[in-house]
Amino acid sequence: MIKFILFSVIVGWIICSPTLLLFRVLHAETPPIKPWFKKAVLLKSYQQSFDWLTPWDKREIRTQSGMALVVNLPLSKKSETSKKADKKTLYLLTTAEMVADATLIEVTRKDIRQPFQAKLVLMDYAANLALLNIENSNFWDGLNPIKWSPVKNKSKVDAIDVYSFKIKSAHKWEIESGTIQLMTVGHRRVSDAWFPILKLSGFSKARQGYPLLQENEAVGMILETDKRKAIPTQMLLEFLEHAGKATYNSLAHRGFSWRELPQPSTADYFKIPPALPGIWISRVLPYGTGSEVLKHGDYLTKIGKWRLSHDAIIEHPEWGHSLFDLLFLDQLKVGDPLELDIIRDGEAMILHTKVSAYKDDGRTVPLKRVGYTPRYLIQGGFLFQELTANYLSMWGANWRSRAPVRLRLFLEKNKTVLMGNNLNDESELQSAKSAQRFVLVTQVIPDQINIGYQKLSNAIVQQINGQEIRRLKDVEEAFLNPDKGFHRIDFLPGSDRLSAVLPVEGLNQSNQRIKSNFRIPKLQSY
Repeated sequence: MIKFILFSVIVGWIICSPTLLLFRVLHAETPPIKPWFKKAVLLKSYQQSFDWLTPWDKREIRTQSGMALVVNLPLSKKSETSKKADKKTLYLLTTAEMVADATLIEVTRKDIRQPFQAKLVLMDYAANLALLNIENSNFWDGLNPIKWSPVKNKSKVDAIDVYSFKIKSAHKWEIESGTIQLMTVGHRRVSDAWFPILKLSGFSKARQGYPLLQENEAVGMILETDKRKAIPTQMLLEFLEHAGKATYNSLAHRGFSWRELPQPSTADYFKIPPALPGIWISRVLPYGTGSEVLKHGDYLTKIGKWRLSHDAIIEHPEWGHSLFDLLFLDQLKVGDPLELDIIRDGEAMILHTKVSAYKDDGRTVPLKRVGYTPRYLIQGGFLFQELTANYLSMWGANWRSRAPVRLRLFLEKNKTVLMGNNLNDESELQSAKSAQRFVLVTQVIPDQINIGYQKLSNAIVQQINGQEIRRLKDVEEAFLNPDKGFHRIDFLPGSDRLSAVLPVEGLNQSNQRIKSNFRIPKLQSY
């Protein structure tokens, strides 16, 4: 009898399993590719970044290939385009990495062999998003903007099954399948920014800007193909909404760095109940949510209605146990009022603030920035520059371990000053010029006036002619006040020399010789 029952179960499973498998295959239907010929285009950019070792030169041109997606912006009542809403002004959305430092951007439609030239409209380098436009109206004929849908979590049927494209040539597009591993929080190191991302698996090495499809709907855009990351629809729509406003603000972001309590003595010092779940505020940023009300040493236990665990985990209504940054995906929008529950000096209190956006952190050693020319000044062959992450990156991909230790220490000890991230904002550019910086002599360009100093490099400047140097502009001003016919440059101890002296007589002639001999277009760039 038992053998008969066991036999019946096995036979039933054999009969039913193909049906169940067929149901899953039919449910996870591959989306049609043809409609995307009118929603996605191929992108090729020619990028040429500056050489920060010789900042008047540019490096070799490199090319990148990827995709851009046809989008439209929400129209504001105050926007100029609102009067032409019937014309449906369209743009192209891609990654910032695809177009950063681009000298030429070519866009190709699948049905038109001739490429079109695109122009950068807006770039949010922190979020790795960029918006392009094409002035030739013929390009937009027949193109349709993408209709975005929120990404579904894996608790829903087949929600982890996703698709994108595999482009074999300009005219051969194929659909490729993959899966969503999880929704998490990604750290973009070049801008020290934290944003919600989707971690993917199963895809081959597709390129940036490709759409992510789920149940035949667009739910995101692929950012990094080697690491297989994508930014979800919710963040893309937030970017497009902000891009449609008169003044662009980046995406919602936290305004602090945090740590788990490192040891019991820290809890005792800051009078934090050891059994109370929460996170310790190790640093307050000059921007972002909570930056205006939090202090170093605060113990954050609650963000809005969400309680924090000891490792910053909250219970997200869609994605379950997640880092609190995931709240910026769909629960917290820029400008929303927000309460923060904290312990400060042993007392529980509630801080009232608003959700705020990421801004470029104009530090004493600025993080990597694009869209700006290097700033420098040459006097007597001494090349003065401000210490930046761009300059440190000249030591290669592993510059964080290969660049001179004494320069990296300045990066670790960064103080911060507030700056914006609008490429066209003149006031922010002025703020960058007036902010405190570390000025160094990066090299000495050979000339008869500087014999004996030509091995000097990466020396931090303290004073010139007795004037303290706090920014590059100070160098120019200090050279206007020589002492008894000489210019004296004093360096921070630890440099190859503690001081250098240049004669006033013959300095202008030396500058002109250097400019001519080394084909330098100009001796200063601000």
